[in-house]
Amino acid sequence: MARIIYIPFDHLHRKFGALKDADPKTDVIAFVESKRMTTGRNWHKERLFFLISSARHFAKDLEAEGFTVEYVKADTTTAGLTKIQAKYKDLSIVCTEPSSFTQTTQLAQFGVEFLENDFFLTPRPLFKLWAEKQKSFLMESFYRAQRIRLGILVEGKDPVGGSWNFDKKNRLPPPKKYEGPGYLEHPRDEIDTQVAQELNHTPTTTWATTRSGALAQLKNFIDNHFAEFGPLEDAMTTDNWALLENFFHFLMTPMPPK
Repeated sequence: MARIIYIPFDHLHRKFGALKDADPKTDVIAFVESKRMTTGRNWHKERLFFLISSARHFAKDLEAEGFTVEYVKADTTTAGLTKIQAKYKDLSIVCTEPSSFTQTTQLAQFGVEFLENDFFLTPRPLFKLWAEKQKSFLMESFYRAQRIRLGILVEGKDPVGGSWNFDKKNRLPPPKKYEGPGYLEHPRDEIDTQVAQELNHTPTTTWATTRSGALAQLKNFIDNHFAEFGPLEDAMTTDNWALLENFFHFLMTPMPPK
């Protein structure tokens, strides 16, 4: 059945969410770049550059796959969806349940149908079941419960190696005159340049805005950062703003799709 599939800017993955079973022959893919996001929030321009450029690159990839893609600018998300739906009057709008509670409410009131959000390892209903049993909320308790539920580095209900974490060993100071590994710089293309001009911003080359860039960032971390990441992961110096920061945690999906 043909649909309009709305894609929030933090849901850019072909094999997760509403896109995992999307059909290029029938489905219309909708992106909305809203003024509320670009001017209505006190967000750093580096963040805006990353989000917008990533979305535009992803939209281009979907077009190359054969999808009909509607990428519009509007005052608000619902205003943009209204414009798109007017063009495809017989189609309903579906969306993976947004990560934002505010956007969830707004889209529900607009009549958008939600699909289960599988971008998180733990769906909201499962988190609610866990939370209802807790006397207090500790990240460590949640972390252990999910390790057991997902079977990650556990033997039954016990951690592999006998310890749940090694935080006490991961707090070493950096050696004297420690410089850390070099950063991976990402080349910028026409899409990046256009977004930068619209934001009136000169972006750094730190953030990957394409899938190929994200994979390169992962490889760079494994090759150059991973060996020292454990003991020095919390280390800071006055002359290096990132040290062993991986720069790809916000690019990752929760688990490789099967």
